[in-house]
Amino acid sequence: MSTAQEFKLGMRRLASGVSLITTVDADGTRFGMVATSVVSVSVEPPTLLICVAKTASSHPVIQANSVFCVNLLSDLDDAIAQRFTDPALRHARFGEGVWRELKTGAPAHPGALASFDCQVRNAVDAGSHTIFIGSVVETQLWAKDVQPLIYIDGAYARCA
Repeated sequence: MSTAQEFKLGMRRLASGVSLITTVDADGTRFGMVATSVVSVSVEPPTLLICVAKTASSHPVIQANSVFCVNLLSDLDDAIAQRFTDPALRHARFGEGVWRELKTGAPAHPGALASFDCQVRNAVDAGSHTIFIGSVVETQLWAKDVQPLIYIDGAYARCA
């Protein structure tokens, strides 16, 4: 049986696109986190899934309000990715940049490649994480002529 550490080190070798998952609570407070576990589930109807650690500050908010927005970060967004992974900046993450609200009210980043505004359709317990399956209620295509931000082996990278 693989240990958790071995599994984590092995999965770090899987190159993944970097997404910023955002949500909003009932009081309008914004929450966000960087994720690499975003997967298209279905085109008809448009559906995707995200995997969120139960320890993430966004987790209880997504669970309670049942909305999230997946922002596919571009190679110009590494500073935003760094800001959203820094625990010291937890309360200032949305202090910089331009943000727009889509249909659900979750913040969207217009500098991203695309944003998918979602309503949670189902939540599946998966050990340390919850798999949130979301119905896409709005898609925005933003940045053009840029490449995706990639995460591999513990660091951000750009496509060659």
